Amino acid sequence: MSYRFFSLKSLAIGLCLVGLFNILSLRTADAAGSVAMQAASLMKLAPQAYNMGMRNGNADKWNQYFESKSRRSMPGSLIEGASAIEAYYKWEFETFKAKWTTKRVTVQDLIGAMEYEWSATHKSSGDKIKINGVAIFELGMSGKVKNLDFYFDTASVAKYFKDAPGVN
Repeated sequence: MSYRFFSLKSLAIGLCLVGLFNILSLRTADAAGSVAMQAASLMKLAPQAYNMGMRNGNADKWNQYFESKSRRSMPGSLIEGASAIEAYYKWEFETFKAKWTTKRVTVQDLIGAMEYEWSATHKSSGDKIKINGVAIFELGMSGKVKNLDFYFDTASVAKYFKDAPGVN
């Protein structure tokens, strides 16, 4: 009888441990899923905030997506820190009337890749500009953008960015 009790007790403990392990595994999966969902959500909302800011002539809504120690890069430019990024976007919003169109987004954990089209009018010359590129977003633990890297061909647009803050 004691042997049977020991077997049932061991079986019950084993089942409880397996159940606990499954619950913990599901919570970890939910947490990882929620991080990816947060990144995907940010990558949808951020361009909308950019476009709204462009319509209103105010970069504040867009700048709120960046951490204080964030980094932004594009060909020929590396800008570090929230205040430097704010200065860049102040310049961009004063220099262009632009619209950001998202074509495709892929997200894994805290990193997302976005294929986009940036259509703009250079305010002082009236020239129409179009950039097709890829942006890589890296989110920090705050849920804000930690790093943002743009990749695009600069040949036809470099002259418009030569006076931008942070451009080499």
